[in-house]
Amino acid sequence: MITVSFDEKVKIGLQYALETLHGCSPFGLERIRRLRFYTPDERAALETELYNVEALTRHADELKDTYTRLMTVLCQIKDIRNSLRRCQNGEVPDHVELFEIKGYLQRLDSLLPLLNTINETAHLKDVSLHSPAAALAILDPNGTGSRGFYIPDSATARLKEIRAAKKDVEERLFHARTDAEKDDLRLQRTRICAEEESEEMKVRRAMGAQLAPMVEDLLADAETIGRLDFMVQKALFAVRYGGVLPQITDGALVLEDMVNPELVDLLGEQGRAFVPVSIALDQGATVITGANMGGKSVAMKTVALNALLFQAGFLVCAKSAKMPLFHSVNMLFDDLQSIQSGLSGFGSEIVQFQKALSEVEQGYSLFLLDEFARGTNPDEGALIVQAVTRYLNGVNAISLLTTHYDKVAEFANTHYQIIG
Repeated sequence: MITVSFDEKVKIGLQYALETLHGCSPFGLERIRRLRFYTPDERAALETELYNVEALTRHADELKDTYTRLMTVLCQIKDIRNSLRRCQNGEVPDHVELFEIKGYLQRLDSLLPLLNTINETAHLKDVSLHSPAAALAILDPNGTGSRGFYIPDSATARLKEIRAAKKDVEERLFHARTDAEKDDLRLQRTRICAEEESEEMKVRRAMGAQLAPMVEDLLADAETIGRLDFMVQKALFAVRYGGVLPQITDGALVLEDMVNPELVDLLGEQGRAFVPVSIALDQGATVITGANMGGKSVAMKTVALNALLFQAGFLVCAKSAKMPLFHSVNMLFDDLQSIQSGLSGFGSEIVQFQKALSEVEQGYSLFLLDEFARGTNPDEGALIVQAVTRYLNGVNAISLLTTHYDKVAEFANTHYQIIG
């Protein structure tokens, strides 16, 4: 299972990529915030997600107005899942909860024609919403279509009687002349209001019970809304940065003209352009060498970024791509843990290396080491990296190393030299 720390997300540009997304619904924002990566066992689900994102990307121009209307509605949706679960558990929803559930249902009703328009053009797979008509009929029995929530007099015969009596008392109170008469009428009104609240509670309990059998479908719709919201954001991200649908392989990773969105934007602000990077990797150790500041680390981090985007269901930021599904992605970029662990820089590298190897042994992995063993003296460092490179050739992983040490590349399966 792939896990990536916040620091790692920041370092490779993944956090920046996520922050460029503008999720609209609470469910979509939750998916972005709790980004998950598909495992090799979830290949079918990932392929469906990628198919949908690619279709939404391909039709982005013709569906531009529909996306805008969709996002407008999504921004108006509230997270009512706890209120729905309370109904499911037999608890009595209060007025505010029923008001918010009604609003959710009305927004859901507004989403249906927009999703139909998208499906007619993009032909999404496994993306559908249930009709909220039956649930709306419970909360708006008179079909007023109003945005507010109000229990009508007609909800029960007793409620109608109570409210008629309340109205009568209030009219008499308005015209009362003596304090004694006013005090008596206020006392009557207090008793009637208590009866009204009791009767309304019975109505709210009945409404909650009627909604209970529909809760599973409504919760499923919340998941679908979040998924649709996230997919549209992925598509808009692909439009901005040139996303491409990768071909899934059994082992090799090939990226042609890949880019890193964070650096694309940063250089663009300076009137400069990111130079796309192409690379082909297979099981075993690949070494990138070159001068300091030449772009070795940028190339590695861009590989890591695109591998993780792919397994999160994004299109890859490249001209073309062939990619496998990894069990884990392990990154040793710098001494992030040495201060907390009390170890030297080199000691921390060794501890992190050992931890990463234990994950690599669980399944086919991507293993990235940036200037490994830089925390020790150059002679020992070169020997260590040479030994690590030889070892990684036999590990069930694509291993990519950057180094400035001499004679490391001769032990690698593949060697890249940075031009810069």
